[in-house]
Amino acid sequence: MIKIKPRYLSFILRSLPNLLWPVKWLLIKKSLKRVGSNFKFGYNSEFSDHRLIEVGNNVFFGLNTIINTTVSIKIGDDVMFGRSVTIMGGDHNMSKVGIPMRYVKTEGANIPIIIEDDVWVGSNVIILKGVKLGEGSVVGAGSVVTKSMPPYSICVGNPCRPKKIRFSKDELSEHLKLVQSSYSVEEVLNLFNKQEI
Repeated sequence: MIKIKPRYLSFILRSLPNLLWPVKWLLIKKSLKRVGSNFKFGYNSEFSDHRLIEVGNNVFFGLNTIINTTVSIKIGDDVMFGRSVTIMGGDHNMSKVGIPMRYVKTEGANIPIIIEDDVWVGSNVIILKGVKLGEGSVVGAGSVVTKSMPPYSICVGNPCRPKKIRFSKDELSEHLKLVQSSYSVEEVLNLFNKQEI
């Protein structure tokens, strides 16, 4: 991991022309807290605090992915992001008397973001603080994710809501065995019915 302050790294990355994309790619990849094998991301992707971002194996971010965070973000294996996905971690305390919100950075609801394995996030999705996207979930394009989504669910909307499970019960059972998931069929169904993780 390259040890450089996030604001300096962001300045360097913004200053480099896109002709030097391989240099930008290397700087970003080497500055993340943890990065697995076969990590790819599209042009014009921006990450505000690289030291807080962990990325698993076989992860792809589409063009213009933005991760702006003051909290940890963990992204599992085999995750796909469409184009122009935004992840916003961290918060400001809006109730602090006598101090503009801009300057209150540590007292908000700063809850980590977790994206489990085998998740597909469609284009133009916004993911907000404290969200956990369950294993195997799909988030439809243009959704605004403000709360956690259950595993193996198809979720859409603003605000994003789980609409259905990806598989029938028999297919889900077979899939969970084949991918060696830590979830059981009963857990997936219970979490979907509760619509929480």
